[in-house]
Amino acid sequence: MQDLKVTSWQLFGHDRLYVNLPDGTAIGWADRGSGTITVLHPRYRDAVADALARQVPDLPALVGEDAPAGHPAPPVPPPVPRIPPMQGMRKRGAGPDTAAVRKPVPPEPEPESGQHMAVVRKPVEPPDPERVRGPEPAPEPVAAPQRAPVPDPVAAPAPAPASGAAEASAPAPEAVRRRRPGVLPALTPGSDLASRRAGAGLREQLGEGGTGALVRAATGALRRHKDGDPRRGALAGERRVGAELKRLTRHGWRVLHSVPLPDGAEIGHLLIGPGGVFAVRTDHRHGASVRVGDGTLRLDEGDPQPYALDGSPDARRARAALEAYCAFDVPVQTVLVFTGVTALEVVATPDGVRVCRERQLSALTPLTGVFTLTQVERIYDVARNAEAWLDA
Repeated sequence: MQDLKVTSWQLFGHDRLYVNLPDGTAIGWADRGSGTITVLHPRYRDAVADALARQVPDLPALVGEDAPAGHPAPPVPPPVPRIPPMQGMRKRGAGPDTAAVRKPVPPEPEPESGQHMAVVRKPVEPPDPERVRGPEPAPEPVAAPQRAPVPDPVAAPAPAPASGAAEASAPAPEAVRRRRPGVLPALTPGSDLASRRAGAGLREQLGEGGTGALVRAATGALRRHKDGDPRRGALAGERRVGAELKRLTRHGWRVLHSVPLPDGAEIGHLLIGPGGVFAVRTDHRHGASVRVGDGTLRLDEGDPQPYALDGSPDARRARAALEAYCAFDVPVQTVLVFTGVTALEVVATPDGVRVCRERQLSALTPLTGVFTLTQVERIYDVARNAEAWLDA
């Protein structure tokens, strides 16, 4: 029968070829996925086989029983665009290690009650040697990324790697380095330096403390105007500087006097504020005209004498003590104050060093932009604790 029509139908995971009469009645179909042929009318058995053989030459010969005549044929689904099967095909552009994408085989349709279908199963073709693939090698384990160790500022620096492995083993530098501050013991009345007065060390040397000073003052044993001890002039200079620094506390500055160091020395005054931290040192030159510059000091009309201004140990020791307990840098500058002089001429000073008279300390008041108010309070809390200076 030459009037039979073969229609391709692909839907719901099935890929079939329907054989229809000229009026559209289906008389059989072939399932491409399972390789089976179903004949609905036995008298069309040979016609269905011929029609399918013309369409798909590699289909097997039709064998088996014919379905009884007169059975109503299922409705013919509307034709849809045929999609080429992907079974046994490889992705275009895929490499030799890419797995072939195969179309799942749908289950065979079960015959309804009272209906006999001639089913022919397509013989299984031998596997293609080119398509036979062995087990894929397991992927190589990927090492987990290692985090660069955080450098400890207290620990000693690590030795430099060899020249051949320097670039491969050197960890990436951190964007921000944070200091790990130490922990101070709780502040006690005995360790609080806020109550110390200016020139406390000189007062103790001169015996101007405790009840003994009151007794000597009452008996007239203390006569400063007749005492030629230069330490009394130095103590007077410390008091003047302390009084001038106290004026700055009304503008957000903090002041400590006579900060003791482990070797018995003292930092005369420590000024802390938004404009920075200053180690203030007093030099009393009663009635002298002073000229400072080029690392020399000249009094009146005398010859210049060597006078070191840079590298003040007070500033270095103060910075080390404060940064040990602060999580940020605390640069400390030096202020040299001449007291009792009749004139002061400053020719040149090193960086980080200021030279002035006691009345000129008020020029520090408007300085700002170095520390926040929170940082100022933190520095002051550390500086006033005597425990912070035990290793300075």
